[in-house]
Amino acid sequence: MNNVNVNEELCIGCAKCVKLCPAKILFIDQKSKKCKVKDDSRCDRLRGCERICPVKAIKII
Repeated sequence: MNNVNVNEELCIGCAKCVKLCPAKILFIDQKSKKCKVKDDSRCDRLRGCERICPVKAIKII
């Protein structure tokens, strides 16, 4: 089971992860301006989003 977790307290809403994600499962919520996950079952688990996040707000477990 894929679990893509976003720590919203750390997230700065830069959208680098959104642009990188090949499965397009990440998005910036318009209200909170934070990254959200819409379908982590489609995650490729290559951890690019973890590496590109400047504040280390994303963890795949």
